[in-house]
Amino acid sequence: MSEHWKSILPVDRYTVRLNGVLHDFDRKVLTRLYQPLMGAGAYSLYMTLWSEVNEDELWGAQTTHHQLMAVMQLNLRSIFYERKKLEGLSLLNTFVKEDEEGRSYLYELEPPLDPEHFFNNDVLSVYLFNRIGEHKYRSLKRQFTAPAANFRQYRKVTASFDEAFQSVKHSELVPTHEISAAIQPDGEREWLSRKGGQHVSVSSEAFDFEEMMTHLSGLIVPKEAITETVKEAAAKLAFVYNITPMEMSKRIERAFVEGGGALEIERLRKEVEQWYAFENDNTLPSLSFRTQPLNHQTMANKVPQTEEEKIIRAFETYSPAELLEQIAGGAKPALSDLRIVESIMFEQKLPPGVVNVLIDYVMTTNDMKLNRNYVEKIASHWARKKVNTVEQAMALARSEHRKYQDWVRQKRPSTGGASRKPKRSGPLPKWMTENKKETDNERPNWDSLREQLEKELKQL
Repeated sequence: MSEHWKSILPVDRYTVRLNGVLHDFDRKVLTRLYQPLMGAGAYSLYMTLWSEVNEDELWGAQTTHHQLMAVMQLNLRSIFYERKKLEGLSLLNTFVKEDEEGRSYLYELEPPLDPEHFFNNDVLSVYLFNRIGEHKYRSLKRQFTAPAANFRQYRKVTASFDEAFQSVKHSELVPTHEISAAIQPDGEREWLSRKGGQHVSVSSEAFDFEEMMTHLSGLIVPKEAITETVKEAAAKLAFVYNITPMEMSKRIERAFVEGGGALEIERLRKEVEQWYAFENDNTLPSLSFRTQPLNHQTMANKVPQTEEEKIIRAFETYSPAELLEQIAGGAKPALSDLRIVESIMFEQKLPPGVVNVLIDYVMTTNDMKLNRNYVEKIASHWARKKVNTVEQAMALARSEHRKYQDWVRQKRPSTGGASRKPKRSGPLPKWMTENKKETDNERPNWDSLREQLEKELKQL
């Protein structure tokens, strides 16, 4: 996100368009259900863009990002970052056009999902559950439901059109060419209507479909049944429920057989949900308790020979939640830290092992603190670099260490006077200094985590 200026500038123009009429009920859904996921910044951006469109219209007037910055009292980097959250939650589509007049954007606001589809969405419902906890989750769910109507003791007596309008002549109901032409909107206009919300999309790059297909029996499920829609659903379910390609092939086979030779997405979703509940004592998945996927492990089935290999093995086998617990000396991780971790795992799609490297680097060099903005900035950088393995993350942290420290210094308030070289917030992690000559200022600080890991690794 640090290179936002390459794609957007304050002078760039933009226009807001609504993809369907938005109602007051949408505001409640956005506030209660979506805001815990995207935060106040993205929520404020959505509401600000919505306010630029007059009631009973779909288009707003063109303005500049400089005006948006003034209204929201945010810098462009923050607006750019919050915009990405809205896009990730399928609440905003962004289009850009470049011509002789400069660059202009079209921001198309999507209506939120209705409560029924939101709570039945695999990604959104699980993410909300882990954000706010079971008690608040159930309370919210109850707020968006009402007592079901019971018509068993009633008999429907509603009149039909022909019963209510018996005096209407047949000629008045016969469509003519002029009527058919008059029905359609004029020119390039469109109907004001309510559109359904868009489901969030999850990238399928991290899921190995080739491996899944090798485990999938062609005698049970024909290849033509694995459509792009099925692949998209499988990738999303694999991400949410942390399912291996082999296990996903079993769930697909079972869903296909139980569907009578048809592979329905809803049946697959329920099959995966039931399997996960059985395997995990009826609990919903939590991203921070996941470990590095086997296909992204480099030390799997290997005995660590060097100190760095031991650290890599530890990062690959510990979950981020366990790592935080070990860093805290066995104490339960702070809820705020877990939320930061789950946020970057969900939004940036970073594997758990890579997140472990990020946690260790930030905690060690930032006075044992997980600063949300700093963590998210590095996470987005690693996501753009498509970092998938622990080794890649460690190498990138080494090469970009100076840049990351500059990011920290830029956030510190100026104290005036002559400029002084800032002191390092903390020692470097051991894996960044093991091949260097250590000094008193850069002595590695593995602490209780590393001591515990080394004891466990000696027992392998």
